Amino acid sequence: MNGKEKIYFLLNRIDDVRTIAPLGQPLIIDPTNDLNRRYTAIELSQLFSKLENDEQILKVIQVPSRTKNIDIIENLDPFDHVDDGCWHIELLPAFDGYFLKLQQEPEYQEFTGKKPVSSPTKPNSKTLITYEEKLDLVVKAILDAKKATRKDQPTTLYLNGTNGLDRLDREEIRNVLLQLQDENALKVHPLNNRLLSANQQPTHYFSLDIPDFDSWYEGYLIKQRSKPDNLDWLNLLKVLDVCSDIDQQLQVTGNTTVAIPSFPYPYLGRYLELFPYDSIGTRKSYQQHRWEGAQYMLKRRIAIEVRNQAEDLGYGNITIKIDLVKFDDFYNAIKDEFEKRKKTFDKTEEQPKTIDTTKVKLKATYNDQKGELDIEGKKVKFKKESFRAKLLELLLKDDKSRKKEWSWDEVIEAIEDTKGKEATKENKNKFYPACDGLTKHIASKIGVNDLLIFNKSTVQIAPKYL
Repeated sequence: MNGKEKIYFLLNRIDDVRTIAPLGQPLIIDPTNDLNRRYTAIELSQLFSKLENDEQILKVIQVPSRTKNIDIIENLDPFDHVDDGCWHIELLPAFDGYFLKLQQEPEYQEFTGKKPVSSPTKPNSKTLITYEEKLDLVVKAILDAKKATRKDQPTTLYLNGTNGLDRLDREEIRNVLLQLQDENALKVHPLNNRLLSANQQPTHYFSLDIPDFDSWYEGYLIKQRSKPDNLDWLNLLKVLDVCSDIDQQLQVTGNTTVAIPSFPYPYLGRYLELFPYDSIGTRKSYQQHRWEGAQYMLKRRIAIEVRNQAEDLGYGNITIKIDLVKFDDFYNAIKDEFEKRKKTFDKTEEQPKTIDTTKVKLKATYNDQKGELDIEGKKVKFKKESFRAKLLELLLKDDKSRKKEWSWDEVIEAIEDTKGKEATKENKNKFYPACDGLTKHIASKIGVNDLLIFNKSTVQIAPKYL
């Protein structure tokens, strides 16, 4: 090894030894086992003297007695009566900065085969790291440090490039740790090294007690799973729907306690996934969606209080008291997540087109050439020119038609080809009997009585047959 390589190898071994060294105890470097006898006694004494006196990154506490003939380190041996053949050293705060600088050198990387660790974030860096990102960095670093912690010993959290904490200032890390301490996740030792005075404390690590960290971390994972960017699409819509109504109420009430309906009537649906069509069942489901959205906000402390005034079989208001500062930040975040996903959907979603039934297996189809309805293999024949047959042909024409809720006048205009409102209105009496008669005819033939969802104004194919 050349001169620089000898320094590289020694510092790597020191870094390895400190990983398992008890807190507050000197590091013990064994020339035989730790350094593989790669150095002569004179080389080691010169290297340790250089690192102590010239670089000022460590302090030699004890020297093996067999090197006492070397004048340069004679005065560094206060424990002459105790000799285990090892060097005893203590790392100073400047060690990590010096070691990190060496790790950026191409010669170091070539010698060790290690990629360069990330360099510290400069104080004037324009990159903004949010508190949540800082917290995530610190939590991951604690989990990694926990693995190397001996039983019933404090955990040493080093501030270096390996765990990514070099991206943060020491004071930023300390503030995050104190927040975790307030949440009973851990305890920060006021002194890292009890053998040194307060102004001599090492600054390249924190000493922590983390007996309850696993319990806290479980709750942290649950919170992470419920962040807007981790919500599934339906849950995202539930929360966004409630937030939109809260925001509307805030605009007119000027009060942090607002009342939003558990089911707005008449319903002006924002999202088809929450309310695909109007029925007693879908209304009750939609009420549950609204309540779940409000409860989500309560659990994340965006809402301070939530009360449901809706009766079991009726409708009412959900009263919500919110933390306005948290609400604004959260509402912006969940809207951004919605728009981001919607853009992704828009890029991949194809325009509505006639469905190729040879490639897609549909639950309900109508063959206008044969006048035949097929529901999951069960078939019903119709007179091809009848109003009922024309209605089926219209509703099952293509993907867009199948999903559409048709109003009575749209149906009449499409089938009867009427011109003008009066002509359309004259044929209105055909609409409901056709829907009702069609449903009964299908039921009598193949036992299916729920293909259509209809009333006197609208008709559509039930979602279960799409």
